[in-house]
Amino acid sequence: MKQIAHYEREAEEFIVAMGNHYPITFYTYWDLYLCPVCDQVTLLKTSKNTEERDPVDYTLTPSEIILYPNVSLEDAGIPQKVRKSFEAAMRIKNVEGTLCAIGVRRTLEMMCKDKGARGKDLFHKLKDLSEKGVLPPIINDMAKVLRVLGNEAAHGDDRDFSEEVIESMIRFTHVILDYVYNLPGQLSGIQVKMGKSIENDEVLSEPGPYKQNITVSKDT
Repeated sequence: MKQIAHYEREAEEFIVAMGNHYPITFYTYWDLYLCPVCDQVTLLKTSKNTEERDPVDYTLTPSEIILYPNVSLEDAGIPQKVRKSFEAAMRIKNVEGTLCAIGVRRTLEMMCKDKGARGKDLFHKLKDLSEKGVLPPIINDMAKVLRVLGNEAAHGDDRDFSEEVIESMIRFTHVILDYVYNLPGQLSGIQVKMGKSIENDEVLSEPGPYKQNITVSKDT
């Protein structure tokens, strides 16, 4: 892709260690690229600082993230292979719809394998996860659509995958990955916090061993 814009920012902060102040320099770069195929832009952010260096050549270790289009997931619980497969599919959604559909199907296949799904194809694997309670029952209806689209893409059928169809497949897969990997952890965290809050309320409401009842006379 052709780079059409570049911006840099440098900032310095000080940390205190062993009674001394040490400076850390942070470097941030934004680069805008234009794709010659789909005529769409990609915004890349690169970050690095003087505290994170390569142990071999001591060069600064960069961290990159694509800000636009959004091709990243909340990956707190998503396996790296599954996440990378889905992000790769999203990156080419504006370039080749058929390949994107194949990538989405591959992502779901990897998710099914990770969750121990059984079945002869993706449809039956998703249905198996639904019957086990890993996925909601409504997944059966959507799985039929994905099976048709996925098979047509994989077998090279002459079908025009519109932008709406691709976006729907991506949103569907995004929701499924969140439901399977991220939602359980989030709900568990909320349950733990609520449990602690209830325990604290119960402790505060219990009378102490030296609690006294004081009666105040009307004459005082």
